[in-house]
Amino acid sequence: MTATTREGASAALAIELTRGVRPTRGDVRWFSTLPVPAWADSSAVRLLVEAAEDYAAAPDPLPGLDASVRILVDEIREVARTAVADAELADACGIDLHNPFLDASVIDAVLRTPVGLRPPLYAYKPVLKRAFADLLPAELVARTTKGAFDADHYGGLRAALPQLLDTGGMNLAALGLIDAKRFREQIRHAAAGVPMPLAHIEQALAADAWLHTITHTPDPVWVALAPGKVE
Repeated sequence: MTATTREGASAALAIELTRGVRPTRGDVRWFSTLPVPAWADSSAVRLLVEAAEDYAAAPDPLPGLDASVRILVDEIREVARTAVADAELADACGIDLHNPFLDASVIDAVLRTPVGLRPPLYAYKPVLKRAFADLLPAELVARTTKGAFDADHYGGLRAALPQLLDTGGMNLAALGLIDAKRFREQIRHAAAGVPMPLAHIEQALAADAWLHTITHTPDPVWVALAPGKVE
């Protein structure tokens, strides 16, 4: 087995995307590349290639860390971004949502624990079970795996199908990034329950919704200085 740096993996990713190389199953990789969806325009792939090339050429922002720590940092960042989005959505509904397991002191304590003292990989959330043993229902404490949410994703696409077929992908298509007809056809298949990777579809829908929001939301008008703002 050969090892490569994160920068080397980024450069290799750019080459794979350019040549249309499909990843080999079972490979241990820095990035889990999925096949490029048929509805993605060549311009979108080109932008992804350019982003990978830019990263490969840039200085390493976290030098000196081994692969396991780098992957852990990436996972924490991804979960944290999701948690922030969840909190913002909840706040819009008047719900004060907290994520205590992403508290900086908790993350710091976990990262400072030597590997030999950490719980085994096969144990399912052992620290959580011990910390909340008197609060969690017995059936949750007894769980050994995490439940799947695929049915919820397929059900959500099915419930929102009319709106998605009407406007889904419109903004990305206007920028020449996706083929709207092919994209909506795959949405229709997913809503029907056809097994497929949903990550690409949901990420495209999220990006499309973001573009719609920034396009149709009026620019903010400041009526007073923000607290602590210096002119």
